[in-house]
Amino acid sequence: MRRLMGLMVSIALLAGILTGCAGTTNSSSAPNSTPSVAEKTGTLAQKDKETGKWPRTYVDALGREIVLEKKPEKVALLFFRNFEHLFLLDESPVAATDLNVLDEWQSLAPYKDNEIADLGSIANPNLEKLLEVDPDLIIVVANRYEKYGEKLEQIAPVVVVDTNENNWQGALREYGKIFGKEQKAEDEIARIETLLADSKEQLQAYNGKTFGLIMLGDKQFWAFTTQFIFNKESGLGLHPPSKYADMSTKGEQISLEGLAAMNPDYMFVADIGGSSKNLEGYLKNLESDTVWNSLGAIKNGHMYALDSSIAAGGPLAIELGVKTIMEKIRAK
Repeated sequence: MRRLMGLMVSIALLAGILTGCAGTTNSSSAPNSTPSVAEKTGTLAQKDKETGKWPRTYVDALGREIVLEKKPEKVALLFFRNFEHLFLLDESPVAATDLNVLDEWQSLAPYKDNEIADLGSIANPNLEKLLEVDPDLIIVVANRYEKYGEKLEQIAPVVVVDTNENNWQGALREYGKIFGKEQKAEDEIARIETLLADSKEQLQAYNGKTFGLIMLGDKQFWAFTTQFIFNKESGLGLHPPSKYADMSTKGEQISLEGLAAMNPDYMFVADIGGSSKNLEGYLKNLESDTVWNSLGAIKNGHMYALDSSIAAGGPLAIELGVKTIMEKIRAK
């Protein structure tokens, strides 16, 4: 879990906060509409536009033309944040890094017993094991290709994907092209977007209330600006407290006193490292804290746990997060 903690903090937090991650947007605007290299060029060759037609040419996130002779059947995934996209398209990898998230994230619980070879961590994948698996396609995130790309190319064709920060629709569409399931991708996007829109409508009754998403760690508190919760165009459009984190960033670390100053009417919490067991421990330790107990959300029983997969921002995590929010709030 320590490995995943470091991974989640570095990818899901610090990169976005310290570098002003380009994918984040103000909650009052639509998701980042600036197309990535993959979205600009990640299209099928004109002759291959028909869904399911092979061979096809796919242009990846680095602008490289990858010829896929047939539908990939043995895929190795070296990017844990994209498990959800493959599973949603009914395409389980035969090998992957960071398999521990299958046990930790509730959004992936239905797939934890899938037969997937363990390739270790995204930071140090087991290339010998990958060679044994003999995949017909390897998928790796762009910021890891420079380090491992040449070695991976000696094993199987490699497709490089963008991080698609705050753009789960774009990521799902790209995987639809890779697997010849463009329509399946569009159907799932429409289904989840409908869930968001319908839920947003039902939450109009809470327009006068404020909401906070707090990721907890060992004596750490992070105020997240998670888009599907706060975005007024594409998300639930919930209102953050007036003293919340800068909504133009992914979020920021705060003190417990800073959280008390925000004092949201409703508060969602999750473990920053992705472990529900750790979250239980953090909340147990806070039970006797006077500042924590002074929060209106605590006094009024308006604090609810969310699955930590929401930090990865995948479609299954968003679906689970929305359903959990609706269930908990309407129960009151």
